[in-house]
Amino acid sequence: MAITIEGTAFPLGEINKNGWGIPFSEVDNAISSLKGSVLRICPRDAPHDCDFSEDPNAEIGRIVDAWREGSEIKAKASVTDSVAERKIQDGTWENTWSVYSLADSIDDNWASGVQARSLTLVQNPAWEQATWNIAAAEEGKVAVRNIHQFKIIASGDPVTNNKDNPNSGGDPSPDEKLAELEKDNVAKDKDIEDLKAANTELETKVNDLEKVVASYEKDKATSVPLEQVQELVASKADEIATAKIVAYKEEQRRDNAMESLTAARKNLNLETKDEDYQHLTASDIEKLADDLGSIKLGATADNVKYPSSTSMGTVGRWDSTKNEWVVE
Repeated sequence: MAITIEGTAFPLGEINKNGWGIPFSEVDNAISSLKGSVLRICPRDAPHDCDFSEDPNAEIGRIVDAWREGSEIKAKASVTDSVAERKIQDGTWENTWSVYSLADSIDDNWASGVQARSLTLVQNPAWEQATWNIAAAEEGKVAVRNIHQFKIIASGDPVTNNKDNPNSGGDPSPDEKLAELEKDNVAKDKDIEDLKAANTELETKVNDLEKVVASYEKDKATSVPLEQVQELVASKADEIATAKIVAYKEEQRRDNAMESLTAARKNLNLETKDEDYQHLTASDIEKLADDLGSIKLGATADNVKYPSSTSMGTVGRWDSTKNEWVVE
């Protein structure tokens, strides 16, 4: 069984702290898309990073219902992650959340073509009304997410409009979109395989820890209470999962740094071999890329002219008494 939380997702017709809002005309879009979205928790120092990457490791449940009450959109979410369920029940996490959405456009601070992607538990929501409470318990299910090309907006971050960006360019062609989607699919397939391997390793370690719990249950004479052992198991599982997420993000950061370094070296007509940089961290590679990127190759239209002869004649002698050359 999984616990259920519900509350105000966001108000209608109200500009939030970040300068944008969802008008009443977007009610149907907001409700229908919320019903197909997920519940997430991101790192405390980056409250929407897991939304931008749509990180499956950050999903702790799904939105099971959404509806309108007056000028507010309400939502109900099923929490299917056992660790998240415990943290919610014991009050570790604050009862505030923010909607993470996509939109076709934002005109005069109002979003249109809204598609809610998730409700994310945060400390500082963009709308003060965005709070939730524990409602009930229900059977948990796996959330389903769809990819769509829209403008990204998140209630915890500033909003930018593509039409105001002179470097945004035109829309890509269908072939370019298809190629990009195929590239994304390959990358996601690799990510899935990596996550499956990490999950298998995690399950093995959890099984080992469960065996430890079983041994403590058999040993009634132990001085360690069973509840403390169970907390240790849960804490260790959290630690392992967090380490995997950190390692995955570091790998992504290093790949991006290598792309920047390769581009910088290419501008200097230098070839780049990945194996030459295996010993460097992502930070080292980023700094190296920045340093190389600051180098500008000079050019001139005039050819350098050299003298036809490098020989020169001299006359005179050095007078050591006067400490000067004397011409004779």
